[in-house]
Amino acid sequence: METPHLEEMVVFEADILEVPVQHASTERRATPDTNSMSVSTAAELSLPYLPESVAVARRFVAATLREWGLGNLVDDAAVIVSELVTNSFKTGCQTRMLVGIRRPTDRIVRILVGDGSRSMPVMVQAGPDATSGRGLTMVHRLTRGRWGVTPLPFGKVVHADLAAPAPIPR
Repeated sequence: METPHLEEMVVFEADILEVPVQHASTERRATPDTNSMSVSTAAELSLPYLPESVAVARRFVAATLREWGLGNLVDDAAVIVSELVTNSFKTGCQTRMLVGIRRPTDRIVRILVGDGSRSMPVMVQAGPDATSGRGLTMVHRLTRGRWGVTPLPFGKVVHADLAAPAPIPR
């Protein structure tokens, strides 16, 4: 049986990535009468638990950010989504993992990775000779500590927030 190309995976239609996120920052919703974005502010992708999914997630997030005019965030976002998808892949789940990107405000880009494992990610102090264990530390540094986990009855969603540049007034 031939495996479909990951680029052809259908966008996930459920609302798993719409779970409320516990976060220290105050968020506001964009309204039509404000000077906020007028582009689509949410994109999702369902991926299998395969090593190739990491590269597909990176390309998906990079393309979405460029479409939103946020190309300057691509490098940091690529590192973040790579680490989160890799952690998800390592849980050993056999369901689908979900990758999402949101714009909850004009100053925040949120990357989300949902999976079917209740195993929580843990930031560890990797030694100088360690070959792994630095991923969440990098996520923590790139997001300035603005990341977290929302446990779900059937898994979890890990989110990481990047600061977006202020929109250019029109």
